[in-house]
Amino acid sequence: MTTLLPLPRLRSSASAHAEPTESDQLVLADAYGRVATDLRVSLTDRCNLRCAYCMPPEGLDWLPGAEVLTDDEIVRLITIGVERLGITTVRLTGGEPLLRKNLSCSSLISQLSRLRLTSP
Repeated sequence: MTTLLPLPRLRSSASAHAEPTESDQLVLADAYGRVATDLRVSLTDRCNLRCAYCMPPEGLDWLPGAEVLTDDEIVRLITIGVERLGITTVRLTGGEPLLRKNLSCSSLISQLSRLRLTSP
């Protein structure tokens, strides 16, 4: 048996059941009018843990490096979400996000910290 869940769609803030926003602002709302304001961004698919709920015993093939978003691509996408879709919370996830190559040397975190996230 398969259950299809309504996926979020871009809607004008006037058509979604949301707090009033700028008239040209889009929101990410599902078929029930619930507005998504949280964004989870996976920095890597790599993980050194073998949790039973997400990692099969035989392991998984990692994505080739060319398919992983660059820091600039991640910042650009999150900026669009914040500025145009009303995203107020960003969570950096993984696999294990600290396994992302050069994360400690990266400007990714500092660039994201400068975004204007507004409280709901």
